[in-house]
Amino acid sequence: MSHQVISRKWRPDLFEGVIGQTHITRTLSNAIHQGRLGHAYIFSGPRGTGKTTTARILAKSVNCLQPIDSNPCNQCISCMEITEGRSLDVQEIDGGSNRGIEDIRSLREAVKYAPTRGKYKVYIIDEFHQITVQAFNALLKTLEEPPSHVLFIFATTELTKVPATILSRCQRFEFRRIPLNDVYQHLEKICESEGIDISQEALQLLARKGEGSMRDSQSFLEQVISYSDGEINYELVADILGIINEASYFTVFEAILNKNLRQIIHTLDDIMSYGYDLTEFALGFTQFLRDIYLVTASEDPNILETSDTNRELYQAISQKADQRKLVQMMAMLTRELPLLSKTSNPRLILESLLIRFVQLEDLVDLDTLIQKTQISVPVQNKPPLAPATAPKTNHQIVPSSTIEKKSSPKPKTDSAPRPMSSYKNASVKREEQILESRAQESDSSGKPSSLDANLDELWNEISVAIAKNSPRLTGALPGLQVELAERKIKIMVKSSLHA
Repeated sequence: MSHQVISRKWRPDLFEGVIGQTHITRTLSNAIHQGRLGHAYIFSGPRGTGKTTTARILAKSVNCLQPIDSNPCNQCISCMEITEGRSLDVQEIDGGSNRGIEDIRSLREAVKYAPTRGKYKVYIIDEFHQITVQAFNALLKTLEEPPSHVLFIFATTELTKVPATILSRCQRFEFRRIPLNDVYQHLEKICESEGIDISQEALQLLARKGEGSMRDSQSFLEQVISYSDGEINYELVADILGIINEASYFTVFEAILNKNLRQIIHTLDDIMSYGYDLTEFALGFTQFLRDIYLVTASEDPNILETSDTNRELYQAISQKADQRKLVQMMAMLTRELPLLSKTSNPRLILESLLIRFVQLEDLVDLDTLIQKTQISVPVQNKPPLAPATAPKTNHQIVPSSTIEKKSSPKPKTDSAPRPMSSYKNASVKREEQILESRAQESDSSGKPSSLDANLDELWNEISVAIAKNSPRLTGALPGLQVELAERKIKIMVKSSLHA
């Protein structure tokens, strides 16, 4: 018997064998069991997620002569013919090559005939979105009122290109990308059954390379098996498939933390010498930073879908990383990625970007900076105010006539008591006089006060931070004047040129 590739040899033949699509297989099984089968289904989703495979299982289930719990027996003559692709009751049509109106007219004539062996005549149209608009219109009437013995199953990767008039006549099922752990476990099962010696890290890499597509991961595994004569490890898989080794990301990030520019340039030289694309390296490094950020934020390395060895490495390096720096580096990489793919010298852009990562200083938290700017004025005990006493007078006896001559008409006064606001205003004025007198004493002594010294020291720290993190603003610093007045910091512009 001729060799059969892994993706075909391990294709599921039962609903339970379809990986990662339980929400679809359970619905179809219940519909068959309850006799509530629709006349048209449309399967959409990424490539390699089981759309065509599920369509074939459904076609075998409805035409099986001895079904087992809504599943095909895969032993009867009807199931065997469908599996081998020679059944007259199940027709698989490629929508890319049979997309015209004449093809749909031929289909409309064929659906009139009854099935030869099974209960249903099943039409599976793959790449359904590639059919022309005229062909879609020709299919509408047949799709709306098909014969009772006809079942349509459409598969597409681009559901948005299918007209709404077609979608409204079908039951839609969205296929999801297969989780990484499910792909890994299935590949491990295949290798154990085939007697293939492969490491855990290599299987993880094959699963990630497939990006949720089981067929792609199986094809990569087939390629690696054909190349290797013995044990398959991580380095071998990365070399065959042209994948940048994850150790390069750890090396570059460690060099950034240690401010080792020599190591960064040396690692980029190695990547270029192996012929890897620097844009692919930038994408992988962005994903690497994202993984470190998740471990740092969640404090749980198990959140990553990777090997146990890599989890330990991520856990160790996340303890040295700063979350704010990671966010800033990811933002800078995301901005430069479109330019990397368009420029003629991507290495220059990537090197300058990594050098900027090295020069990033520790970011100061905004709350910490605000606390530093809030300079507290020392409060001293105020001397108690002297009690209000009447002035001393010499009591002398004078004639009443003299009193009448010297006395002047008394102004009318309000006998009501003074309001409390007047006492508060007097207290505030008293505090202002005390502060003003202290300021005059410090000015007369010629020595800067502790507040001014703290302000100068704080402004120097702010200037250094601005110069390192925002070099463009450095030129505006000499034109600024900082003063402390009335417990407030004022930043003023010396000249209109700096405004």
